[in-house]
Amino acid sequence: MSSDNSFGQFVARNKTAIVASVAAGATAVGAYYYYQQLQRQPANKKEPESESKSSKKKKKTKKKAPGPSYPVNEKGEPDLSNLAELSDEQKDKYAMGLKDKGNEFFKNKKYDEAIQYYSWAIEVKEDPVFYSNRSACYVSLGQQEKVVEDTTAALKLKPDYSKCLLRRASANESLGNFADAMFDLSAVSLYGDFSGASIEPLLERNMNKQSMLVLKEKLEKQQEYKLPSNTSLASFFGIFQPETTFENYDDNSEADKYLLEGLTNLYKRTADGYETADLSFAKARDAFKVLLEQNPEDADLKRKAAIALEHVGIFKFLKNDPISAHEDLKKAVEYFPRPNTYIYMALIMADKGQATEYFDNFEKALKLDPSCAAVYYHRGQMYFITQQFEQAGKDFEKAKELSESNIFPYIQLACLTYREGKFDDSETLFSEARRKFPTAPEVPNFYAETLSDKGDLAGARKQYDIAAKLEDALDGIHVGVSPLIGKATLLSREPSVENFVEATQLFEKACQNDPRSEQAKIGLAQLKLQQEDIDEAIALFEEAADLARSFDEKLQATTFAEATKIQKKIRADPVVSAKIEETLAAYRAQGMI
Repeated sequence: MSSDNSFGQFVARNKTAIVASVAAGATAVGAYYYYQQLQRQPANKKEPESESKSSKKKKKTKKKAPGPSYPVNEKGEPDLSNLAELSDEQKDKYAMGLKDKGNEFFKNKKYDEAIQYYSWAIEVKEDPVFYSNRSACYVSLGQQEKVVEDTTAALKLKPDYSKCLLRRASANESLGNFADAMFDLSAVSLYGDFSGASIEPLLERNMNKQSMLVLKEKLEKQQEYKLPSNTSLASFFGIFQPETTFENYDDNSEADKYLLEGLTNLYKRTADGYETADLSFAKARDAFKVLLEQNPEDADLKRKAAIALEHVGIFKFLKNDPISAHEDLKKAVEYFPRPNTYIYMALIMADKGQATEYFDNFEKALKLDPSCAAVYYHRGQMYFITQQFEQAGKDFEKAKELSESNIFPYIQLACLTYREGKFDDSETLFSEARRKFPTAPEVPNFYAETLSDKGDLAGARKQYDIAAKLEDALDGIHVGVSPLIGKATLLSREPSVENFVEATQLFEKACQNDPRSEQAKIGLAQLKLQQEDIDEAIALFEEAADLARSFDEKLQATTFAEATKIQKKIRADPVVSAKIEETLAAYRAQGMI
């Protein structure tokens, strides 16, 4: 049963709130402050701006003089030759006159002329409004680099100039500088001059673009495919009948030795075993290839090569290299078709979304071996996922009948029955599994998931504890770090100092025991983020993205990494950081945090 209560699912369900609080810059403020901004109305200002507040006051007491308020030359252009001799009051007067003239050109869509007059105004006196107005001209001309330059100049003079932050964010988005846009949008949300309702979708859009950009670049550079977590490997291969020998083993054959080494290590259920098996199968494949080049019609060599290729293929698939995996599996079928090869082919088809081919491969496997429990189990899994519960139940029952000593069909039947809403029947099935497999950690581990789903968090934590103890008592990996992650996730749902400390310890232990567990890393990263251990959180999110198998999981972890980087950047900005502290102080004074 794929748990809906895993930390990955917990993060997914809370993505918007977490991302919003990260981007807003303070985990302590959290979603409360960000969504407070939704209640504020956006400022309704028009470009270009007429004048600064101080000049507005002056205008109320003075009538506008006829003609230009600045000296002109014989061409009618501003004469700024004597700027050094002007008083501050004269400079203000000249600058405002030049800016007003620029506004006239702007309103008539004569942007080049407007730019010239705003530039003259800036030459007389640097004012954020002048830069802002000139940036508006560059927006109309599509010169986004110039927009960034001018809004940046304005913000150096007035760091909380929300209109320029918003305009610079838009320009940076157009230029593909999504991280810079996210920073500005986050600052705007803090200053509150525009409503959260107007900023949130812009922030989310840039965040998605940035994450997609980063992930795409990583995938393009990816040269090495990594094994999934040991917990995942143990769960995947657990349904298959252990195959630790094969016909006509030749002790003098290097290829045979590699193949036997791979099979033996695969079912040791150890971290070293999986890594050794992966390497051994690849060596066996290469060795058999050489032998087949010398004896292309040797049926015995083909049978052994098929076993090697089959396992190389499935390891490639598990390492998220389905294209190469498919080629190896097709070659294995050509040499000597086996039920497991077709099962693995079916899984690749499912990964591609090709349902018809998925079921066709299962039929081929059953023709070779009608009593292969793994076929019924994996086909039942597909029915379960697609909510065809009746067909799933029949296949799980058949798998249970054909392999009574394998715990997984028992577990899946209990989980399926729970999913159908038959809670009492599910309890009965879990009890049956517990009686038949009293020392198996799988039973309490998956039972904990159903308890958690029902809201019995205390009962779920107890079952995770039992599962962890049983896992430690057995040789090899069975449920691996799942109980640690499961309990840590539950503790995270009931925040307290004690729960926070214990959850952190559990995630750290999970990362230590299974270094390739992306769930453990993303869970620990979230807690590190709450501790404001930003650099470690970023590293963990990025590691989780590298380890995640599916594109969606990679994108999710990448999104959190990029959002956390923005938090770091915001914290490093003295102006925005000061605004955060001011906001926090106000909330503390009101008893809100």
